Amino acid sequence: MNGGSAGAAGGSGTSRGPGAAGGSGTSRGPGAAAGSGTSRGPGADTDGLASPSDYRLAVPEGWERIVLDPERWGYRIDKIVKRGLRRTAADPRLAAALAERMRDQAEAAHAHGGVEMYLMNRILGRVPVSAGLVVTLLRPPPGTEPGDLGDVARALALRATAEETVTLVDLPAGPAVRHRHLRRPAADDPDGNKLAVTHLDVHLAVPRSDQRLLLSFSTPMEPLADALVGLFDSVARTLQWMA
Repeated sequence: MNGGSAGAAGGSGTSRGPGAAGGSGTSRGPGAAAGSGTSRGPGADTDGLASPSDYRLAVPEGWERIVLDPERWGYRIDKIVKRGLRRTAADPRLAAALAERMRDQAEAAHAHGGVEMYLMNRILGRVPVSAGLVVTLLRPPPGTEPGDLGDVARALALRATAEETVTLVDLPAGPAVRHRHLRRPAADDPDGNKLAVTHLDVHLAVPRSDQRLLLSFSTPMEPLADALVGLFDSVARTLQWMA
């Protein structure tokens, strides 16, 4: 999936999936073959209904969207960094380091099937707040059968620690697996990370398809984690499938 923002709606930016108007590129929506703009209807079933070709997701105002297309993310990342540092006396080396780190994040997300990501770095009152979202389209490996969401929930629950919660929930877009967990950095973290990161992963089955959509939210703001997870849940509830 690759595309542009559909504009503001109710104070939030509405993403119509990466193939939406406002950006060039071909759609890789849930019903399309990777790297192709034509639908292959992977989940078309016996009643003749095809799987959705795209999705719509509303995010709060101020969340910066990056389409995970290697030909497009460089310009977008540079623009975000320049805008974020324009009122500061930041050293150019800081801007270069931030852009490089964001490109690394984009490359890693893209390598795992990510189609778009959002970043939020804002000052609320006098408190800096940071959060992110990666949207990933997951396909089963060739020659394998996809499990259902119950299988996903059981697999996650078997590995869960006391700090994790795994639940089956009903969203407007359909049933989902909700997985909240806390990741603490290792003492010798190669990136120098010192903060624990709260994650909320929401797994949804693409209707009439063997694919899944994964919404991966995260924030290093542990004191604000509960409030931000509530916001993440609200964003997940805005997901809509598009024909």
